[in-house]
Amino acid sequence: MMITPVLQVGASVDDYLRREGALAQAVDRCTVLLSSEVAHMRPRDRRLILLHELAHLHQLARPGNDPECALEAEAWDAAYSWSEGRPVRIRGRARGRLNAVALIQGGAKGHPHAPVWYTASPVEPIGAQSTIKVESSVLLEHIDFEAVLDQMIAAKASEVVIVSHGDGNGLALPLKKGASAGAERVVIDALAADKSEDVVIGGQKIRTPVKSDKDVADLTKLSETDVKALRAKMSQVRRMKLAHVAFRACNMGIKVETLEAFRAFFGAASVSAPTQFDSYGRFSPSIEGDVGSWAKARRKSGFHISIDGQVAFGTKTLDNALVYQVVAHAASKDAFREWVRTHVADGAWGPNGVVYHGVKVLHPLGPQAPSVYFVRDEAFIANIVHHAG
Repeated sequence: MMITPVLQVGASVDDYLRREGALAQAVDRCTVLLSSEVAHMRPRDRRLILLHELAHLHQLARPGNDPECALEAEAWDAAYSWSEGRPVRIRGRARGRLNAVALIQGGAKGHPHAPVWYTASPVEPIGAQSTIKVESSVLLEHIDFEAVLDQMIAAKASEVVIVSHGDGNGLALPLKKGASAGAERVVIDALAADKSEDVVIGGQKIRTPVKSDKDVADLTKLSETDVKALRAKMSQVRRMKLAHVAFRACNMGIKVETLEAFRAFFGAASVSAPTQFDSYGRFSPSIEGDVGSWAKARRKSGFHISIDGQVAFGTKTLDNALVYQVVAHAASKDAFREWVRTHVADGAWGPNGVVYHGVKVLHPLGPQAPSVYFVRDEAFIANIVHHAG
């Protein structure tokens, strides 16, 4: 089926998509609304967005009522396959408008697999025996903290996932485009101190000091106008009364004081973050053969291998402790499929491999202990810190 898409762009399209919290939207069997933000993306990301929408056009050309999560998963799989020159047959059927949009860091050092993951597996554990559901995602090619605030305001969601680089001191993002100051705890604390409050510390009530716009400007090297603008957006977010903000920024959860600073800034009821190094990725297993012999050979070549029944999984550190290669092997397809269901997600293994969300363990508990805890593992949830005000 040949489909020639008609792309609609412009200020009115940008306004509409901003309200929808989307970068693009397939409207009918031939029309795609496209945000001007897509033009500023890295070429590969822009191509994936367009191919994703092309898949939606094929779905809309075959009217039906397939679940949206299945349509989105198929569209992302098709986009990746087409981008690699592989043929794809679209089988999904759709009737209504479909978005291609958590807030996810794009670019050369971003998380390109995160949108695929949340489309197919939208339920995210946040600790405290709780979960939230990701209903849409935005891949931000040129991400900064102000862009995150803009997207939160546009999405009007009560629960938000922020996927970016970071650590125990905060998010590894500039405050705004071109700024040298970043979204670290000391800066977030200062921005949030726009008014005095009574807090109890050590059983004593203390009145918190106010940081003026000039104080924050001096700290961040921004202009007072920039500080006022950031604080105005902070106030908008606070008025949204967010139920939860889930940070998926490496090991940001190792410092509760950092989580409290961001919780207070956003005015959220609660926040969460991992204590190990959060990561998203894709891998394909080899199938058939002796698992033990395979694991022994991989260990000799520097991989840390764990074995679970008839499946072996391993990682090998590359450029630094947070960049790693994945390998996997299973005695049979049935054994691997069951392993994926147990640790990753139902149906996560497809023709393009397994898309996963997990935390990389820098110091595994033993030479044969897991080096990645996947989202369905109890250890993954145990490494999520849930902090409420």
